[in-house]
Amino acid sequence: MLRPFFSAVLALILISFFNSANPEDKATGVSPSPAVTTEAPAPMPPAAAQPEKPVEIPPVEVKPEEEGAEALLDDSLPVGAVTQGTWEWDTSLKYSGEKSHTQPEAKGLTEYSYRAAPVDAPEDCLLEQYVYLDPKKVPAGIMLRFTFEADGKESDIGVYREGEEEVFVFNDDEPVIYDGTLPEAGKWEKWTIDPNDLGLKGAKITGISFIVYGGKANWDLTRFVPSKKPNN
Repeated sequence: MLRPFFSAVLALILISFFNSANPEDKATGVSPSPAVTTEAPAPMPPAAAQPEKPVEIPPVEVKPEEEGAEALLDDSLPVGAVTQGTWEWDTSLKYSGEKSHTQPEAKGLTEYSYRAAPVDAPEDCLLEQYVYLDPKKVPAGIMLRFTFEADGKESDIGVYREGEEEVFVFNDDEPVIYDGTLPEAGKWEKWTIDPNDLGLKGAKITGISFIVYGGKANWDLTRFVPSKKPNN
């Protein structure tokens, strides 16, 4: 009767021994879950580079040169010119070419000039002078004085413009012509003069004086252009 008892005890001992030798293999009936690995997502291909839209630069308006125009002064003095006064060339402010010319500011009247080989005043022409009045130092008056040869002798004549105050004083026999109020300051203005009004028809111009009363002015292109008026 004891043999079956000992057999049962021996079986229990064997079962306990195997369980202690493999503690992870419990009779759960469920197989261990496989290890879970997390993979980084595949990098997205870079977006195709979009071509940059070209910057649209507005076209520069090019003014065609008037047919038959003739420059007297622009960027440099005529060859062999003789000057008086203080000439200052200014590359920071210009209407035509690369620079304009001016003189130091003064409270009263300032003048600078040149004399050069004679230049014929063309028939049926107008004279254009471009001038810039400093808006912070507006002159009280400006003047151009032309030296010319006619009928075998040399003469001169001035043409001027003033503000509200009359600043130029002339002798009774001094040849000058009033040509209106001052141009607008702070921008390049075209001053158009009819040479016939100055008695320059058929004359030879030998020099020009640039005169400013107070303030500061820059002068640029001086030229003859064909007149659009019908011939008389």
